[in-house]
This record gives sequence, structure tokens and C-alpha cells, in this order.
Amino acid sequence: MEIKAVALDLDGTLLDSNKKISQENRKILKLLESKGVKIIIVTGRTYISAKPYAEMLDMDSFVIAYNGAKVVNYRNDEVVLELPLEERYARRIIELAQDRDFHINLYQDNCWFVEELDRDETRHYSKMTGLTPVAKDFKSFEDYNMTKITIQDMANSQEFNEFCKHIENSFKGEVYTAKSQNFLFEVLNKNVNKGLILERVLKSYGISLDECVAFGDARNDLEMLKMVKYGVAMGNSELGLKEQVNYVTDTNDNDGVAKFLKKYFLTQFVKYDKI
Repeated sequence: MEIKAVALDLDGTLLDSNKKISQENRKILKLLESKGVKIIIVTGRTYISAKPYAEMLDMDSFVIAYNGAKVVNYRNDEVVLELPLEERYARRIIELAQDRDFHINLYQDNCWFVEELDRDETRHYSKMTGLTPVAKDFKSFEDYNMTKITIQDMANSQEFNEFCKHIENSFKGEVYTAKSQNFLFEVLNKNVNKGLILERVLKSYGISLDECVAFGDARNDLEMLKMVKYGVAMGNSELGLKEQVNYVTDTNDNDGVAKFLKKYFLTQFVKYDKI
């Protein structure tokens, strides 16, 4: 088995529960990159909150953020690709979520917009991502093309899940939807998902899907994990995700990424006794 690229989700995958990259994970990734392997972050996070992790790894590759809606060269913040959710869909989804009083997060121009700063969902998401929310009346946008919309319900209630299913069914084939966390439902441009955009980035490097291993833990990782030859679900993933991929590794708190790479790919570059 040989690889030329490693694609990594962040939360629940490369990052441990404290949102840190472990020394073991960092060590194996730097070794692989030193041997010419591309290390690529592929996350549902905003670019701003993903960039510090790219800098920690000192990657020589692009950051795929917003589940693929934006691809950025983090060395100079150049946007390589952006596929926003069109205004006609964004307006309707905002209206539907407001009618049910669900918390809505809007993302545009690298800003995170909410209508209420003093809300549990806002505080929780800010703590989770390190982002600072911007309060805005959602009727006041001049441009409603959004990088991403997320709808949030910390209770993961039955009403919330029924709403998510309603959006999926009502806009089938017109938008892309997925849960990145049980409490976080994402809506994006129909041509966006982690797998489709990773394929485009790999192609720009002259790398095939058969030469890539990808790691993820949530439903929004599924397309990516199924598209590459070596799709790996983390040990902390839901059973439903594990059942749909070819490989499962240890948890994000037990260096699952490093353990899998060492087991299957390290001998491509060095002997075990050298690390």
C-alpha cells in the first residue's frame, strides 16, 4: 500500500477532545510530508478557525474549509475556490429555520453571523471553534450568497431532526446537507462536499483518489471516506459511519490517525525501528 496524500478532518479526528494535535499525530504527519506526502486539512470549520492548525503542521498544501465550500492557500490567504450557497436557497432556509425558532449561523466573507449573541448556542459554538460571532439582523444583508448555513439545536431534539429531514427532502438535488455534529445541521451549495472538493485538490497536485488516505468521524466526512481508496473512520465515530467504510482506527483521544498511518504506511518510507 502506497500513498501520496493524507486528508484529515479536524474535530473528532485529528484533534483530541481538548482541540489539540497530539505529539504522535504531529510527528507521523511531519515525517510523511518530509517524504513528499501531501497533508491536507478537510474540515467543516471556517477557514479562520482551521488556519491555525495548518500553521501548526506547517503544511505544504491548501486548506479545504466549510466542508469544501472554500479552498484557501493559507500561506497568503488566497482563495483558490469558493462555491457559495445561492441566494434563492439561503433566503428560504433562513425563513424556515426562523419559523421554528432554531438557532441559525450564517457564514460569509470569513465572518460568522448570528442574530443573538446572548444565546447558549452562540456561546457553545464560539467556545468550540474559538470564533467571535458578529450580531446582525438577518433581514439586512445586501448579498445573501452564503458560504455556509448551519442550524443548531444543542438538545438534538426530535423536532430538530424532523426539520433536518424536511430540508433534505424539500431541497433534494438542489443543496448539499449533512450533520457535522449531532446538534449541527449544515446546508451548502449542491456541488460541495468534502469528497468532491478533495478530488479537485488532489487532481491539482497530480494525485489520484487511489493514492490518498482520508480520516473522519462524522456524516459530513462520508463522501470523502468513500471516495478515496483508504477511507478511515475514527473509533469515536457513530456505528453508522463505521459500517460504510473500509477501515476503522482508534479514537481521536488515542492517536487514531498516527496508529493507522504507522500500521499501514510507515514502511513505505522508513523501518519501524526508526520512529
